[in-house]
Amino acid sequence: MGAHDYRAFSLRLTSLEADSVVHLVREDAEASLCGIPRSALGPALLDEYVCSKCVEWLGRRRAVSGEQLRVSKTQQ
Repeated sequence: MGAHDYRAFSLRLTSLEADSVVHLVREDAEASLCGIPRSALGPALLDEYVCSKCVEWLGRRRAVSGEQLRVSKTQQ
């Protein structure tokens, strides 16, 4: 997997009352896109929703990564 691939993880919870959502973590990152430490996350179930903050941040990161910087041409 590449450095820009994401994995889906769920919170490791002891309470069944908490919302079940999936958090996105980049392969080379120590936390999810919404800021939850990777160590607090575990395997995700396939029938969970994706965290809305992770989705928002994924769009932001891709927008910045996709921008092309213009190089100024110098006359020689």
